Amino acid sequence: DAAGFGDGQYQLGPLAVSVTDGVARLVEGGSIAGSTLTLDTAFRRAVTIDRIPVEDVVRSISANPARLLGVDDRVGSLEPGKDADLVVLDEDF
Repeated sequence: DAAGFGDGQYQLGPLAVSVTDGVARLVEGGSIAGSTLTLDTAFRRAVTIDRIPVEDVVRSISANPARLLGVDDRVGSLEPGKDADLVVLDEDF
């Protein structure tokens, strides 16, 4: 996972990866190795640039993945008895 890495060379498991301008590529062959986009940045962009309603973005990064993974009985929404990991954001995200 190259998310959050700045420009430079990194070892991701057995793979040598180079990050340049936010793009992670395998050193050998130059194939894209993954995204450097972090979830908080994706959230902020979706709300501020794409103008997706906050409620829809929150659902897309919490309830929907939990449902697809079959764990929505335990996580993905704020309900009594469910596990919860929370992030508190201000009005500027």
